[in-house]
Amino acid sequence: MAVATVTAVLHTFVQATPTVDALMAGDAAEEAQQGLRMMWHGMSAIAWSYPVVLVLLRHRPAAVTRPALGCVALLNGSQAVSYVATGLGGDGTSGLLSLPEWALHASVAVLAWSARPARPPDRPAPQTRRSRGRLVLLWLAVAFSGYMAVFHFVYGTFDSWPAQLLDSDTALDPKLTLYAMWLFSCVLFCTPPLTVLWSLRAGTEGGRFLLFYVAVLVTALAVSWTLSKALGVAPGLPPVGPVSLGLNAALTALSARPRPRPGNRTAEEPPDPA
Repeated sequence: MAVATVTAVLHTFVQATPTVDALMAGDAAEEAQQGLRMMWHGMSAIAWSYPVVLVLLRHRPAAVTRPALGCVALLNGSQAVSYVATGLGGDGTSGLLSLPEWALHASVAVLAWSARPARPPDRPAPQTRRSRGRLVLLWLAVAFSGYMAVFHFVYGTFDSWPAQLLDSDTALDPKLTLYAMWLFSCVLFCTPPLTVLWSLRAGTEGGRFLLFYVAVLVTALAVSWTLSKALGVAPGLPPVGPVSLGLNAALTALSARPRPRPGNRTAEEPPDPA
């Protein structure tokens, strides 16, 4: 939690101003500048979600803590890989020194993964059944979020903001930092469909927590996009962005299994052999 907090502070209060100023001073297309600036602030909110969710997990059962810590570890690990790959590709081994964030994210990943509690032995994950309506929402969530992930990765990476960033005269270090942020966003967009599919076999409590957390991550980008439009700092961004992101988040959250009814032991727990 401490390392994740330090990482969020650096991203929000130390890196934001020089990185965004360098982006806006470059000659990248106006929409790319506005879009990447919007994503930077959304990623700041996502960075703060890590220490917050770690605090929330302190007294939760292993059925919730184990998958949630795994998710935090995998997200931070993917961020570390994004920074390493971008640094090496953009400036060789010296690029690792210009992108020191990889070490912080790697530390959070290792610590979170190591903090996972042991899996309860010989006990199946507690589950409740989804209704037909929730199953429909689940597959809608998989289809829509999967489409968004492919669109974001293929079109977004090769034909949109990051490609325009690379072609601009933006200073090298901010350019690499912003490109690494974009690579991580591709991983983030793949998280909702993969988490929804994982929830098919997961226990009710752990699945619900993780699906709602992933929905919050997507909502952070939707809120950043909406505020950027509302405050007039990104008038060139299309208004469809917050709508599609909000729909993605809503479908992800609504696909979760229902809470067990009070007193229904068989839905959440195996029968007592006594």
